[in-house]
Amino acid sequence: MKCKLKKLLSVIKRGLTRTFQFFEYERFPFRIEVKVLCLFEFTKRMLPRLLLVVLLVFSFGFPQQATPIDHVIIIIEENHSFDNLFGTYPFGWPPIITNTTLSVMWPDGLYQNYTQLKSSKNGELYWISIPNVPADPTHGYSHPYYANASSTQDPVEGWSVYHADYSSQGFVYYSGIQSLAYFSYQQLAPLWDYAEEYVLADNYFAPVLGLTEPNRVAYLTGFPPSFQDNYETNVIPFNKTIMYQLSQNNISWGYYVYGYQGGVPWPLTAFQGAQNYEKNFHSLADFYKELNGSLPQVSWVMFLGGSTNEYDLHPPYNVTQGVITLVNVINAVMKSKYANSCVIFVTFDEGGGYFDHVSPPTLDGYTLGQRIPLLVISPYAKEGWVDNYSLSAYSLISFIEYNWHLPPLTPWVKNSDLKGLLAAFEFSEPPRNPIVIHNWNYPIPLQYPVHYGFIARVQTQVNTKKGAPNYLLLALLIVLALLLFRKRKT
Repeated sequence: MKCKLKKLLSVIKRGLTRTFQFFEYERFPFRIEVKVLCLFEFTKRMLPRLLLVVLLVFSFGFPQQATPIDHVIIIIEENHSFDNLFGTYPFGWPPIITNTTLSVMWPDGLYQNYTQLKSSKNGELYWISIPNVPADPTHGYSHPYYANASSTQDPVEGWSVYHADYSSQGFVYYSGIQSLAYFSYQQLAPLWDYAEEYVLADNYFAPVLGLTEPNRVAYLTGFPPSFQDNYETNVIPFNKTIMYQLSQNNISWGYYVYGYQGGVPWPLTAFQGAQNYEKNFHSLADFYKELNGSLPQVSWVMFLGGSTNEYDLHPPYNVTQGVITLVNVINAVMKSKYANSCVIFVTFDEGGGYFDHVSPPTLDGYTLGQRIPLLVISPYAKEGWVDNYSLSAYSLISFIEYNWHLPPLTPWVKNSDLKGLLAAFEFSEPPRNPIVIHNWNYPIPLQYPVHYGFIARVQTQVNTKKGAPNYLLLALLIVLALLLFRKRKT
């Protein structure tokens, strides 16, 4: 024990010596005279008190969160692929060519250059051809086309259908010609405004290449469930969820449902023991009330599972009406006291059979679901930026765990590219002013000028090591305490 203590003191001596030499000769215009041996003897006597200071600093000196985000709000809509909603963003059809659309970053969508969109007749993207019958070109080809409406017929859905869509370019044959429809700014103006003002992730995937329930369950458990249909109940213990993890760590959470009728809302009925957490299940009206009171640290806001699903954007529901309802929720947050300390993630559960030209990748040997949109709305989000890192629904769980210093729920969560999601933020900058959308306009003025004007491509990784700045500050505090004590002694 005595030998180990000597080694520890030796390490401290060397570290303090180098620290004081650094301040004396390299950085400061004045000379700090330090007698290292005396300091070493002082350190031996004061080590217990110094350790106590360290503990106090770590206990009270640093915030509970790893970022300035105090509240996470997750909104999951229904059944739209990325290309279906943002395939022609930021230009749309007919294309809008302005300083704004030329300045924001462009996603990996249905075009390589806006001149292609200008050459399109009636919004048909002739440069993309999907066989009407897989592997049989004699039946001709179809092309993505502008929907020119606020809804389409629901594409054919299903586990086997989705896999056939991608494995054989079978969208037309299996999901129907309506799978090639895409919407534009006419139907989606506020969504495109949020993409323009904040961050749009264009390489974000649903957790499961399947239907609603398995995807929404995976959004909460961090792993793909063993079932493929929408009718499973009491099949997964509630203690496998991120909600349970939050409860165990005294992090408040709420699950808010439009038209909530009490009890356990679908699809949380898939979890055994969910009824024990009914105090966390609320209506959307309760969400609005808590924006004026005490909002939980993590909130899920859903437009399905209640008395009606008509605003969840699932075809053939009117997407414009669904977007208006969504904007009401976001505007309420923007007008609240939480606007400067929150992030709103707006995404979808699955692609719903709509065409997307990017095939799902694998994560830990398991094929992810369709590419779907993710909007990152926060005063700390970059402006006009497209996040091209490989992300998935599991990345949202990873962000929650990172922010509140929780261990990874599953290997899928651990390997979900948290760094790529954190790249969407600029936490070193002051928060931007909240944006409240009043009118159906696109594009709206940018808060600050940006100069991108190119398709997003991942080039460099970001550093998310969260301990270094704290340790540097801690070292400076210890040095200052030593200097003050020595001055007092002399």
